[in-house]
Amino acid sequence: MFNGIDHVVISVADMAEGLEKYGAIFGKNADRTGEPEGAGFLTAHFEFENSEVELVQPTNDSGPVAKHVEKTGGGMYLLSMRVDDIVATLSELRSKNVRLIGDPGEGESPKGQVFVHPSATGGVLLQIVEG
Repeated sequence: MFNGIDHVVISVADMAEGLEKYGAIFGKNADRTGEPEGAGFLTAHFEFENSEVELVQPTNDSGPVAKHVEKTGGGMYLLSMRVDDIVATLSELRSKNVRLIGDPGEGESPKGQVFVHPSATGGVLLQIVEG
């Protein structure tokens, strides 16, 4: 089932400030930055041996990252966990009545991202990735 953390996403109100703060803490610059087309946020990735920390800053007022920053001021937004077999993991989670977002249905491979709903985790958005 779950075999480790893939990455952690932290929302920030100001990317320059976030890059400075986390760069100083991690003792390195971000390995890559960007703005995924149509996503509504900027990204900066700090890569480590088996995981990464991603900063996200909203670029509009309507997306989920913007809502998170507005509500919390920024902070942990998402925890992404690695699994060996996403179809089997989703089946097991369904059998436990865990609320999922992006669930393709029994026996189907996900076409996009799949998450455990924050209501099932005490408020943390949990992403499930294979690999």
